[in-house]
Amino acid sequence: MTQARRKIDLSLVFLLLILPVVHSGLYPASAFCEQTFTLEGRVINSGGKAVEEAEVFIYESSNTRRQAEYISAKTDKDGAYRIVLPAGKYWAVARLRKSGARYGPLMPGDKHSGDPAEIELSTKGHHMNFTVADIREAAGLGREKIGGDYVKIKGRIIDGSGMPVKSAYVIANKEKEFSFLPDYISSWVDENGYYTLYVPRGNYYLGYAFAFPPGKNYALVREVFFNEGMTDLDLVTAEAGKDKYKGD
Repeated sequence: MTQARRKIDLSLVFLLLILPVVHSGLYPASAFCEQTFTLEGRVINSGGKAVEEAEVFIYESSNTRRQAEYISAKTDKDGAYRIVLPAGKYWAVARLRKSGARYGPLMPGDKHSGDPAEIELSTKGHHMNFTVADIREAAGLGREKIGGDYVKIKGRIIDGSGMPVKSAYVIANKEKEFSFLPDYISSWVDENGYYTLYVPRGNYYLGYAFAFPPGKNYALVREVFFNEGMTDLDLVTAEAGKDKYKGD
């Protein structure tokens, strides 16, 4: 048997072996011809320490408030993740949820990496690290960015009957709208609806949100100029459709 004939026979044997596997659906036919790349890196907290059991969510558009096209395995004790993806353009975020649920609003204690990172996989793999924080850490990071020149604002978030609102926090923004995160946020209100907010002196649109990050689900209910601290600035949650300024 010639060497050329032997190569042809071996190719036929390979095809006969692999066709039943492809036909079974275990591996789509495209998997054998589609070029793939590896996205890998680490998930860390605001202190630079590894975050274990976080997941990286990969989207084919910048809309990340929906189910992801791809999800990495959970990070290991070193915060490392690794996922193989087809060539293409993606947007990625890292999340760590206490409940273990993959979707839905983030609750107190859950961590998020913030704005989605844009990734292009076309010629080689990509290394990307994510820093995740919960709302209290994010509020603290905001104060660090401000420096020493900020004022302390305190008050409550209440409903139309004067009752405290739970699982909410205050947002302050220089403009009437923002795309993902406002300029400044408080931590979650306590059981009596009390919040504490730190902002530099200036003019802000003030409001509230019930999920972190708020994305476009927030309400800005009043415009306030802060020149000094305040201790009794209450925000009243408006009826549906009655907010003065509202995200789309």
